[in-house]
Amino acid sequence: MEVIYVNEVNLRDLQEEARDVSMALGYFDGVHLGHQKVVETAKRKAMKYKLSLAVLSFFPHPKSVLIPGFEVNYLEPIEQKIEKLEQLGVDVFYVVEFTKKLAKVEAAAFMQKYVIGLGAKEIICGFDYTYGAKASGNAETIQHHVPSHIGVTIVDELKWHGQKISSTLIRKYLSECRLQEIPSLLGDYYKTKYCCKNGILPNYSLPNIGEYKILIEKDDTISEAIAKVKSKKKILLQFDPPSFNSVLTIKWLEKIERKQY
Repeated sequence: MEVIYVNEVNLRDLQEEARDVSMALGYFDGVHLGHQKVVETAKRKAMKYKLSLAVLSFFPHPKSVLIPGFEVNYLEPIEQKIEKLEQLGVDVFYVVEFTKKLAKVEAAAFMQKYVIGLGAKEIICGFDYTYGAKASGNAETIQHHVPSHIGVTIVDELKWHGQKISSTLIRKYLSECRLQEIPSLLGDYYKTKYCCKNGILPNYSLPNIGEYKILIEKDDTISEAIAKVKSKKKILLQFDPPSFNSVLTIKWLEKIERKQY
């Protein structure tokens, strides 16, 4: 998969080089089942019309740019998002740099410059997608902002137990320690990367303070362990680390409830 970082400086050159694509739009934090439905829909369009499959997102999160001191609780860093999108068969991942200047781009201009301009022949997004200055553009306005020969597909809401599958709901379940319900939203248990030297890698969220059953994945081996979450950024692992600088994948299974006597 080709990962292309887009900004105001290189946009024109990228427009000239862009291949024809079926483009999925969204932020895709966590790449949960709702996101996967959008990407799979775009993939079917790509196969039907013999296009490459692209995803267009942005980084950092708008609130971190527009609200001074705002701390975004990302579900995963962009590197892990890249891994997941590649597994879904995406050919091109456009990562647009979100800036205060970009936040002022009107909806129609955003669609022309960053979507049509980057080769979109089919546009696919979720029902709640927004774009442009002050989120003035939405799924219903896209067809007014693109030429009539461009296909537009809006993916319906995906629910679980009556609730919309969303990154917000996953973060809620993490904070409430409802880890066993997360696979129904993500398609797998929640995972984080951990460095034996520096701890949890940046841009992950953690479950609330407590003790948890986990699986540790390293070099195709999986072992059971226990993790104690001490704060939003710090955990302690009860296991024998393979080496001081090792980076491990932690799969969060369930909270351990200790009996009170």
